[in-house]
Amino acid sequence: MKIYHGRKFDLEVEKVTLPNGVERELEIVKHRGSAAILPMISNDEMILIRQYRPVIGKYIYEIPAGSVEEGEDVEITARRELEEEVGYQAETMEKVLSFYPSPGITNEEMHLFLAQGLKYVGARPEPYEIIEPIKVKVNEALSMIERKEIVDAKTIIGIYFISRRVM
Repeated sequence: MKIYHGRKFDLEVEKVTLPNGVERELEIVKHRGSAAILPMISNDEMILIRQYRPVIGKYIYEIPAGSVEEGEDVEITARRELEEEVGYQAETMEKVLSFYPSPGITNEEMHLFLAQGLKYVGARPEPYEIIEPIKVKVNEALSMIERKEIVDAKTIIGIYFISRRVM
């Protein structure tokens, strides 16, 4: 049963039968998916964003990301978000990983892209996005995770992924 229909997701309540035969009612956030981008300036330098997140009431460091729009290919989403949020176009956009950020409540699948050959064209964030792009070395990003300055899951996954590629 659909409870809510929104621009980015729907909320549904479904009765499911688990593999062990137990029936359960689930509240499920149905999501079209999303793209997250690792914008690499060089082999050891990347772009993060410092973004205000009103849901948690503070600024956090993240990699650029956004929701897939109706009928949109996920690579198009990645390219759109890279340009909107940090102002770059990528010569190459390689899908390197897909994962479920919160499979206990949502079917959202997030796709991680590696963006290289960057060309600055000017950022165009949405009016409700408060974003400051910053350039950071991969080693410094790893240190930011250790110091608990980076707390966003997709960003932690992306930084650890790229650190294994470049080190």
